[in-house]
Parts: sequence; structure tokens; C-alpha cells
Amino acid sequence: MGFYDRKAEPLVIPEPGRCEFCGATLEHIGIMRHRQSGAYEWEVERWSNVPLRCECEQAKAKWDALEAEEQRRQEEERRQEEELSRRKRVETALAHSGMKKRFLARTFANFQTDTAGRAKAHRTAKEYADNFTAHMANGDGLYIEGTFGTGKTHLAAAIAIQLMEQGHNVIFKTADDLLRDIKATFDDNGQEEQKVLNRLKTCELLVIDDIGKEQATDWSTAQLYAIINDRYECQRPLIITTNFNENDLVAVESPKGVGEHRIRAILSRLHESCRLLTMSWPDWRGAQ
Repeated sequence: MGFYDRKAEPLVIPEPGRCEFCGATLEHIGIMRHRQSGAYEWEVERWSNVPLRCECEQAKAKWDALEAEEQRRQEEERRQEEELSRRKRVETALAHSGMKKRFLARTFANFQTDTAGRAKAHRTAKEYADNFTAHMANGDGLYIEGTFGTGKTHLAAAIAIQLMEQGHNVIFKTADDLLRDIKATFDDNGQEEQKVLNRLKTCELLVIDDIGKEQATDWSTAQLYAIINDRYECQRPLIITTNFNENDLVAVESPKGVGEHRIRAILSRLHESCRLLTMSWPDWRGAQ
């Protein structure tokens, strides 16, 4: 006998269910198909595993609650998947940014705004992060100067973290680390150095923290000038932090006058392309 000639086992009609609230009979649904013997004849192919739902008010309320709970569960799973995806995205961005672990906890949420000065600085930095697309289009940056321990790096890191969470390409380096990265390529044939410089020049946002604390030489100011000038000419935003006022920064970046013309040219470009944010108040770390 052929496969289609075999006698199928007869289907057993499931026992109907009963509504737990009103006692109504709840039949199962039969899934139909054409008979093999005739195009216009139908037969039950299989029965549903569960009976129909009752239409009484109590049963409807039960199913509505179960569906709402299932929707909430699916929404929570979707939220967790999005959060996991966001974390992976941020971790990847952080790995490429150069930001060190110490800075990762420096967010807008935990920046102290207990004084008028700190509150204003927080608003300025948050506005920059919240409207970064517009600032980036104009090449607008921030130049954050002030005394030690006032939260300059904290706010710069908070901006960087928020933007990386949004998928922006950010590099966050101290001036000293930035120069070390360039020096580390000196044994190469020049291609690796160009890659490092291109990343610094073309990322969406470059944060250079603690300018003035690196060992200043004619070479170091030349490198900083090349990077900052390129970003200035291409209207790519920068965030700079420094513990020095302008005159002191010129002095520390040009010992014995070497490279003074470059640091003054750097400051001229920063004044034009960056909003000045001065943070000058007692060191909060010393007060703790």
C-alpha cells in the first residue's frame, strides 16, 4: 500500500472544558483539512490543545490580567536585552576611548551641585552633552579651567560617558597619555603613528584632560598644536581641562620660551572654538 493509502488512526475528540467561574462548557477547536478522496470534502486534522475561552466577565478579567502580565514580561525581557546591548556598546566604546577605570563612575548624577558655582558648571556641561549634535555640527567645544579638585575632570568624563552611551565616537585622554601614545609608535615605520594621529584628529569628540601637567617640550607642544589645529580647521569639537590660568599655562608649556608661539596659537584657537567654563573654588577632596 502507498503512504496515502494507510489507514489513519481515528482522532479522539477531546473532552470539553468547564469555565471555572460560570461553569459553561468550553469546546475545543478542530483544525480542518481537505479529504484526500475529494476536493470538496473536509475532515478534522487535529484538535486544539486547549478549549475555547469563556466569554463571561470573570473569565475575561482573568485572561486580560494574564495577557497584561505576559506583555509586561516581554517588555521586561526587551528592556533587559536593550540594556545588555547598551552595556556592550558602551564597554566597546570605553575600550576604544582610552578612558581609565577611575573615571567611569564620574557621571552627572553623582556630581555635587551644593553650591551655585558647582550647579552652574553642572548645567553648562549637561547642556553640552544633551545638545551635542548641534555643538558637533558647529565644532563647538568646552575649555574648562580652574583650581585643583573642583570637578573639571568629573564633568568632562560625565559628558564623554553620556555621549558614548549614545553611540558617539569619543576619545578621552590626559595630555600626558596622549603624548605617550604617539611616542609609543616611534619604532614603527610611521604608519602606526599616523593611525594614532588620525584617530585623535577625526573622532567625534576629543577630550584632553589636564593640559599643563605633561612634561612640556618643543616636540610636545608641536604635537598638541598639530592635533588641536587640525580639529579647529575641520570644526571638530574638543574638550580641554587644565588647572592653570592662561598666563601660567603659557609658562608651563613653554619652558624658557621654547614653543611659546605654539601654545599661544593653541589658546587662540581654543578661545574661538570653545566655551570657557571656569571652576575656581576650594578643593572638594580636601574638604572630605
